[in-house]
Amino acid sequence: MLPRLLLMAALLCISGGARAWNAQGHAAVAAIAEAQLSPAALRQVSALLVGDLDRNEKSSGRKHLSEIASWPDEIRDEAVKTDPAAYKGWHVRSNQVCSEQLGACRDGNCVDQLIIRYAAVLADRSQPQRARNEALKWVVHLLGDLHMPLHSGVNRNGGGAKVLVTGMSLKPEDTFHTVWDGVLLNAALAGWTRQSQPVSRGRLAVDSPTQWMIETRDLARREVYEPLPGFSCDAKLREPIVLDLAYQQHSVAVIRAQIERAGLRLAQLLNQLLAD
Repeated sequence: MLPRLLLMAALLCISGGARAWNAQGHAAVAAIAEAQLSPAALRQVSALLVGDLDRNEKSSGRKHLSEIASWPDEIRDEAVKTDPAAYKGWHVRSNQVCSEQLGACRDGNCVDQLIIRYAAVLADRSQPQRARNEALKWVVHLLGDLHMPLHSGVNRNGGGAKVLVTGMSLKPEDTFHTVWDGVLLNAALAGWTRQSQPVSRGRLAVDSPTQWMIETRDLARREVYEPLPGFSCDAKLREPIVLDLAYQQHSVAVIRAQIERAGLRLAQLLNQLLAD
């Protein structure tokens, strides 16, 4: 947990655009995973990244999971220039934290179902190289998204609630969701020395991503919403939501645990999908 003064310094120094720093979170998840890959999985990853293409269909030269972890965001940024609805809903699932019922998943295009779909493509050696390459990039990215609390659990405010963060100024467009994905994520990454943990060798079920999503939804209620003053499942939170220093320090520990959990699970999944 960051001391008070260090936390404030981290927040003030990295209060720029959340989009770029969100990429840093994805890179952290991917780096944790790559360090835990089996020799067989590493060989497959290296082979699948040969000839990798960037958002503009040009050779990217990328060789590591951390370098391709935000490719789905990159292609979405390009696509929405001509189609504002491109990839809408792919990176999230709007599960209400006060309900056991899962959120809608139109045409199977939501975070947990897409991981399951792309995992099947990645594991299928009969698929074309490019299909498996893109499946790898989707799996790496979406495993990170799924473990971000507000990608798997929302309350009646949704993620669009206005917010005030003690000790810093936000942009007018910043919301509760973007603060968790950006500013608080940045603070969690600042000065973090990860404690090494071994990856599980247990075999994963096909629906493991959905179970992880449900776990993250429950964590969102317990660790993201319930610590907020006045939170109740029966009432919409009053805006702006104020995130004081105690809440910020609490969020740092939550985010670090989720990044590590995502990285270890990504390694476990890739080791299984890419085994010899």
